[in-house]
Amino acid sequence: MSDLVAKLFEQELRRRGVECGFDDEQQRYRVHHCGRELLVSLDNLARDYDRERDEGCVASFVDNLLSAYVEQQSWEEMRSSIMFTLEPSDYAEPLPLRTPISERVDKVLAVVRVERISFITPTLVNTWQVSLAELVATASRNQAAALAAAKLEHTDIDGMRLGFLGTELPIKAALILAPNLREVVSSVLGWPLCAVIPDRDFLYLWGSRDRGLLDRVGRTVVKEFTTAPYPITTEVFEINDDGIKPIGAYSTESV
Repeated sequence: MSDLVAKLFEQELRRRGVECGFDDEQQRYRVHHCGRELLVSLDNLARDYDRERDEGCVASFVDNLLSAYVEQQSWEEMRSSIMFTLEPSDYAEPLPLRTPISERVDKVLAVVRVERISFITPTLVNTWQVSLAELVATASRNQAAALAAAKLEHTDIDGMRLGFLGTELPIKAALILAPNLREVVSSVLGWPLCAVIPDRDFLYLWGSRDRGLLDRVGRTVVKEFTTAPYPITTEVFEINDDGIKPIGAYSTESV
């Protein structure tokens, strides 16, 4: 087995929050996903990589591996776990069912549980026999429920209010996509908002009137982005009734 392919495989699993370990006796990986253990050989992946020399084949292999379990579950079993996640747009192979919200960030349909995230593929949609419109509507409802269940907290800095959310789900950043965001946070933080999402499980929110917070959070954003296992972006977003748009970004070199 190729050491390089093994390294790339492990990195891809870590990036998705999936645990794995190598079984010396079986000479295979034990991958823990959605409450089940998968025994995985990398022989075919290694051959594909040797032939193509494309790291994108590793992401594709993991997509197929992790969706295999989800494909065994019915739409009714998965419906409550369908959500949007925010992911960087620079994957070696673009993620399926994605919609850009900036040049750097995509909104992606996924099965989201406390311990796992599995990206939804067109094949899976066909297996479930649901329309894309129904999938999107379901994700929006679940996103709204997740935000309503999250704990909104804040700290005051020189008269400016910085907000953050507490939730067990590993997609805290993606809660800015919830359709009830204004309803949940405006009484505490105001509206419109600014937001930073340096990694999948990090979110700061504040009223866009409090521009002084832009200078206060920069170092934290860059630190999170450069050290977190699932970085997204150093961009700052403005959120208003028209949607979400990037208004700038922190430099990883100057902050």
